[in-house]
Amino acid sequence: MNADPKKDRRPLLPLLLLHAAAAAVCLGFFTIVPIGASLILMAITNDPGGPMFFPMFVMSVIMFASVITAILAGAALLSDLLRRRYRVPIWLPPLAVFVLATVSCWFLAGSAHPVVPPIVGGIVTLAFIVHWAAISTVWFLPRLLFRFFRVQHEPPKG
Repeated sequence: MNADPKKDRRPLLPLLLLHAAAAAVCLGFFTIVPIGASLILMAITNDPGGPMFFPMFVMSVIMFASVITAILAGAALLSDLLRRRYRVPIWLPPLAVFVLATVSCWFLAGSAHPVVPPIVGGIVTLAFIVHWAAISTVWFLPRLLFRFFRVQHEPPKG
């Protein structure tokens, strides 16, 4: 990693707001989709699953979504902050997330089948890549539109 003193660095506050908005969307997605699917399946099968199933399911989904969102948002923010400061190859952050998720799964679920940790690592890495790509796309979309429509945009100085 080489230090890369850029003169036109992205401002920090919009970057943090962008990551906060992406984390909120991620949390909403990871809560709405499983709860909605559960409600649809409960309506189709006409089986509510017992009196405590749905409240416990909602609580566990919210906890799971919070943990996954925190992991993805933290990894994406750390990656962006490192990429602002150093010249980091584009493949390094997803590789680091894969290794971290796989090793964590091996430590947390040591009795699981040996193929489970790499699969979990791959799923977490894929979610990270989608989250990271969405943030990067939203960040660079206005620049692309300004360039496409030939709008003169002067980046803020400071």
